[in-house]
Amino acid sequence: MTACQKKLCDMTQEKAKEWTKNATVAEMNRKVKALSPAEKEKLVRGWLTLNLPEEDKEVVIKGCAAIIEHPLLGFYVELFAHTPVNKHEAGGGAWAAGDHISLSSGLLAENDPESIRNTLTHELFHIFNDREHGAGGISALNEGTAIWIFNMTFYENDPQKMALGLAEPAIGTKLYYRDIGIPGYPTDIEFGIPKDLTPKGREVYDMLIAADRSKLPVYDEAKLREYFDFFKDINRNQDFPTYLGQFRERLEKWLGTR
Repeated sequence: MTACQKKLCDMTQEKAKEWTKNATVAEMNRKVKALSPAEKEKLVRGWLTLNLPEEDKEVVIKGCAAIIEHPLLGFYVELFAHTPVNKHEAGGGAWAAGDHISLSSGLLAENDPESIRNTLTHELFHIFNDREHGAGGISALNEGTAIWIFNMTFYENDPQKMALGLAEPAIGTKLYYRDIGIPGYPTDIEFGIPKDLTPKGREVYDMLIAADRSKLPVYDEAKLREYFDFFKDINRNQDFPTYLGQFRERLEKWLGTR
């Protein structure tokens, strides 16, 4: 272990908050990438705040360590340092609110490393969007980017997920709220165009857009509306593989005309 690596994974949470606040995304990615798997896990143990029973902590630690194994996701260490992880009683799922995330008892009981990793990546990206003035609130892009961030990294060798790009997670979210809905939530949600991204937000959104084969116009409301209108007659409230097939076919037509 180099002196630089040792300093990073031995850093207290308070020091970590200070360092990550001033570091760029590229710098965090570079320094975290240089750590060994054992050092990454040590960093996670030292930087996370886990408001969880002891029996649930280990799977969350392993899940967070798995996130930063990907070279593009080293910047999540800032989210680790600033975001407490709580637990709530529910059959499944998780949520992000304010400055923390909460994992359901059902999700934790499954003890599925891949599911825990993906859920943590997803919910923590909602926190990132809020901190860095990305897509916010109940919006297509807030949910879409929080799905795309783990699709484009952990499933980068899955041609179907990569072909659907950011378009399906974002537009599919808008269709979901319209056609299936969640009690107490609007049926016509906003796109959530990011209008005041911080420098860190811009770094990460540039990364999301660069990997997006669907070429979703993230920053342009008018073009995004035109894009959505091409898909709006697809029914989201049907067998999911059937819906995905319809979406994939429509996306190929859309891209073929551009």
